[in-house]
Amino acid sequence: MNKLKVIEPNEGILESSGPYREIAVQVREILGCEYALVATPENDSLRVQAIVSEGTASSDLAVNLISRLSDWGTIVVDDSSLVAVPVFRDQTAIGLLVGYSPKHGTFTGDDLQRLIVFSQVAGHLLESASGTGTTRTRFSTEELMHFSRLITIGELSSCFAHEVSNPLMLIRGHLQFLESSVTEDHPLRMNFEVIDRASKRIEEMAKRMLDFSRKRVPRTEKGDMGEVITDAIRFIQPYFRTQYIEVRVQLEPNLPLISLDKWQMVQAVVNLLQNAADAMADQSKRVLSITARVEGSKMRVSISDTGTGIAPANVPHIFEPFFTTKVEHGTGLGLFITRQVIEDHGGAIDVHRADRGTTFVISLPL
Repeated sequence: MNKLKVIEPNEGILESSGPYREIAVQVREILGCEYALVATPENDSLRVQAIVSEGTASSDLAVNLISRLSDWGTIVVDDSSLVAVPVFRDQTAIGLLVGYSPKHGTFTGDDLQRLIVFSQVAGHLLESASGTGTTRTRFSTEELMHFSRLITIGELSSCFAHEVSNPLMLIRGHLQFLESSVTEDHPLRMNFEVIDRASKRIEEMAKRMLDFSRKRVPRTEKGDMGEVITDAIRFIQPYFRTQYIEVRVQLEPNLPLISLDKWQMVQAVVNLLQNAADAMADQSKRVLSITARVEGSKMRVSISDTGTGIAPANVPHIFEPFFTTKVEHGTGLGLFITRQVIEDHGGAIDVHRADRGTTFVISLPL
């Protein structure tokens, strides 16, 4: 079996600092393992750029770990003691993230999925480290730890959505028993109906959460952008109701199908809708407008709000990872992920600010 070729690491790699080391530190934190490293392609080989460890490590260990891999594939090997995930930008491999533990059976499929999630952010950081990107490359430990917590929260949300179905079944079962025990004209039947509607609503929300958070292999196929917008609105509709937001949707008739990964695109639109809703929190007029139409060879989707607008100084930074103005409630990843999804679809996203309100415009190729 052919192995990946590894170039000897640069001198002083164990004491290195900068974006490569920060990425490796985060890989180790996400996986909870003893060793983590980052490598980048160089000609037909790989060069280790950073290695972090719980104890002592060596460049020889880094070379040895990578030499166990046969290709750039996502994989858990060596009796689940070694996990590797490639980093891609524009369908080109620009890096490799590796976690290692001397203890066999350390890594699971969930660890692999967590590293895959982080590889999306690592792609932008590696691109910047190589001098080809514009994303900032320096992040504090607090910011990187925050990202790790966000991954955990996302997994907990998915678990909650799955587990909530069991008590809902009990509630519905007992409710049916009570309904059969009282007469048709009993005044309590009205309360039973309210409980039934509420439980159905929780069940539907849990299903949507599972659909939204389920780990999926990206799959591009011909899809209806109108359906994407509708699904995104349904997912976030409960939040709109609590915030008393009026939603106006205007879709051009007979929109053509376009190539897209439906669930990635739903996530991108949900992020924009959430931001729009948050921007209007302190406004008396809360109107969110969504339009979709064809312009030339592009499909344009516009999402506008009547919020406070974006400060001019913040506009250049809104798509950077971890940049947020929401202080305690913001993650700083919503717009970052949205732009990545749009660009992965061959499109672009622009922002237009006004004194009152903001408009994001998504352009996708037909």
